[in-house]
Amino acid sequence: MEIGKRIIFNKSTGTVLNDCLEERFDSGLTDEMVDNLRPKEIDYIDMEYGNEILKNAIIYHVNVETKEIIIDKYREHIETQEEKLKREKEELENQLLLKENKETGGIL
Repeated sequence: MEIGKRIIFNKSTGTVLNDCLEERFDSGLTDEMVDNLRPKEIDYIDMEYGNEILKNAIIYHVNVETKEIIIDKYREHIETQEEKLKREKEELENQLLLKENKETGGIL
């Protein structure tokens, strides 16, 4: 049997409670923030095993009416050296094709 991730969230605000770190009041938490992180009612969504909807998500919350996960911020993709070389190669090939096409009066 395979079990996917369970997203636990504040039932009234949709704030995701998974992975909430321990905080102290002197770190800037307000009473309102604490109430949001320790709600009276919670709900959850069980994800399918292997679901990758959150793979590149950094910040997300739940729409409390539809129980749909809303991604607020994604990880920034940093191009690897291999990806850069592949992209540059494709750009050069396209430039050569366009130049050849221009010189021969082709259909490109």
